[in-house]
Amino acid sequence: MQHSKEIVDVTIIGAGIIGITTALELQSKGYSTLIVDRSTPATACSSGNAGIIATYGVTPVSLPGLWRKVPKMLLDPAGPLTIRHKYLFKIMPWLLSFWRAGSHQQVASSAKALEGLVSHSLRDYQTLIKATAAESLIKACPVLCVYESKEKYKNDQYIWDLRKKHGVSWDPIEGGELHDLEPALASSLNFAVALHNTGFTVNPQRLTQTLFDEYMKRGGRYLQAEVHNVLKENAGLLQTTVGTLPVDKVVIACGAWSGGLAKSIGEPVPLEAERGYNITLSNFEGSAPRYPIMSPGYKVISTPMEHGLRIAGMVEFGGFLPPDYRRSAILRNQLSQLFPNIKEGVATSWMGHRPTLPDSLPVISQSTKNQSVFYAFGHQHVGLTSAPMTAKVVTHLIAGTPPPINASPFRINRF
Repeated sequence: MQHSKEIVDVTIIGAGIIGITTALELQSKGYSTLIVDRSTPATACSSGNAGIIATYGVTPVSLPGLWRKVPKMLLDPAGPLTIRHKYLFKIMPWLLSFWRAGSHQQVASSAKALEGLVSHSLRDYQTLIKATAAESLIKACPVLCVYESKEKYKNDQYIWDLRKKHGVSWDPIEGGELHDLEPALASSLNFAVALHNTGFTVNPQRLTQTLFDEYMKRGGRYLQAEVHNVLKENAGLLQTTVGTLPVDKVVIACGAWSGGLAKSIGEPVPLEAERGYNITLSNFEGSAPRYPIMSPGYKVISTPMEHGLRIAGMVEFGGFLPPDYRRSAILRNQLSQLFPNIKEGVATSWMGHRPTLPDSLPVISQSTKNQSVFYAFGHQHVGLTSAPMTAKVVTHLIAGTPPPINASPFRINRF
């Protein structure tokens, strides 16, 4: 559907899960909205993520002591972390900020902020999709975090203590009980925690597309165009590939591409396009797992989806360089290690850009340079999970009313 140049109340740049849930929330409060995106809706990370409603996702990526593990990760060709050689010099300032964000004080602050974003996500999604075509696309169930032994689990005690402090709960499962619950697991995995208040979507792309369809059904508007910048000489104009677009209020929610627009307004942020990979295996022999499985050992998560078994992971720093699909082959091998009864199959590879800031917190904020501009980007590994609360916070900021959580940790001028 093409859009006329009639001005709406709020123009949202980005047709991913963050932009679409924000548009739906604004609609529910009576705002007229337009979504603008250079691509079709429900693509990029909104289609290729692991599909987990990660209400346990309160731990920032940078943690105390992580840097002692980095050299080993980088030297391991099958390891979870890669920095492309051509990108090493460019990423160094960001990595220094990331290292500083791993202090005990900053981790405690980030974890508290993330708790507000993610802890009620499953409930919020259930409310959002009720009586819509998306109602069958989210399943409430435990996420199993699996280890070879209880001793290996105890090695991650800092992370589990942090989760417990911020309201995450779980049940321990050992030995035969674990394999009765999840027969597909390798026999070498003998301890797990079953996380409460979690779930997953059977198809992230279809969930996002269905929510977009609901947005359009409720009178939403959409324009496929790339936004170059908010014109400095006139805060009410966007410069796009289809011409100049008059706007009232603007929400910048275009993921890893948001940094350029923020910079054009005069608010540069250290946003990195962290690259993640997945494979989705279909038509395989053997039984898929019943539950989403998180493996701290391999740093991956697998999800049983309607179109196959997805395994996602890897952290690669390479900006917008071409994908290195050798990472997909590593994921395929790890899938075999976790689920040895799964044979053959057709593997579809994907790579996407996770919008990531050094402190693992997104920017959800009104601009300090242009009062008509609002930001909602940088959700790193929890974009799907944090979308409903992000939408509520943005809507309150636009309305000038207090958000349901403390939004100050997400301000754009914190760097």
